[in-house]
Amino acid sequence: MKVIYLAMTSTQVKAQQRCSETLKASDCTMAECQSECLQKHNGTGVCTGGNVGPLSCVCVYNC
Repeated sequence: MKVIYLAMTSTQVKAQQRCSETLKASDCTMAECQSECLQKHNGTGVCTGGNVGPLSCVCVYNC
């Protein structure tokens, strides 16, 4: 006789979707970008780009 044991949990993990918004298209400074993103969306601001053009401030946050 085979016994199959299934462990079930009542906890479900909700995966949060991530969104992003360009807050400033050029002249990004890390401190200003992080501060504005935190205030606006409670997210993380990063300066991106630079190889081809100016640095942009992009804010990544939970939707």
